[in-house]
Amino acid sequence: MSFCKYCGRQLQDGEICTCQQAQQAASQQPAGAAQPQQGFNQQAAQQTFQQGAGQQAQQNAYQQQASQQMDAVKKAGANAALDYVNILKGLFTSPVEIVSAFVAKANVIMIAVLIGGQAIINMLTRLFNMLIANSKAKVTTGSKELDSLLSSYYSSYTNTKPYPAGSIFKNMLLEILLVAVAAAVIALVVMLLAKAFNKANVTYMQGLAVYAITAVLGIPAELLSWVTGLTSVGFIDRISTCITVFSNVAGYAFVYIAIRALCKDEKKIPLIMAISYVAVNFLTWVLRLMF
Repeated sequence: MSFCKYCGRQLQDGEICTCQQAQQAASQQPAGAAQPQQGFNQQAAQQTFQQGAGQQAQQNAYQQQASQQMDAVKKAGANAALDYVNILKGLFTSPVEIVSAFVAKANVIMIAVLIGGQAIINMLTRLFNMLIANSKAKVTTGSKELDSLLSSYYSSYTNTKPYPAGSIFKNMLLEILLVAVAAAVIALVVMLLAKAFNKANVTYMQGLAVYAITAVLGIPAELLSWVTGLTSVGFIDRISTCITVFSNVAGYAFVYIAIRALCKDEKKIPLIMAISYVAVNFLTWVLRLMF
């Protein structure tokens, strides 16, 4: 037995009094008990929203950073292409000023593009020459008509056995290594001898620029020479030879100008050039023996 705390009426166990005060208290109790649960649900929802918003903001930041990096790469590539065109033009209009400024600035990106581009071009031309030779070698045991047709176009390729895949890969790798060794040796010799003869503060990167300047003209010359050399027409084939000779002679002149910009004593320039090319010739000979 119990009694109502509001009116004092006797109640059965679990009975709610019918008085106004007891009825109001009973109606308010569920609402009050629900308030903590409602507050907890709101807090949990707010935390979930904040976590989702944080993850979305982080993802947006990553996307923005990736977009900025891509834009920077595109801009650097466009600038490098524009610089290359300007340097190529300058080699014909004002070679002394252009070469001197190029080695003095020694832009790392441009140097890497030129040396890498020269290596890739040499590798690709070597690859295509070997593939063409293979195509001719394969038909020598087949159709005489095809053999005669290919011989009329590719008379300069006299390989009678097809190159195996391993040999093709080794020759492609060799072309890349030859360019890398030539650039590294010339850079090292120029840097050391310029410091020894003139006490000049020449950096290794400037030494690499001495080699890289030759690739400005060497890359398009290599492509033109290879394309014109594909035909068996005597006049066009002679153009290929002339392009190669012009590129080589111009390259020597550019190297001379570049070394003169770094080494003020012109009397030492022929010696520096001679030692550089002798060292390159010897090391490339050793490299070829290894392959």
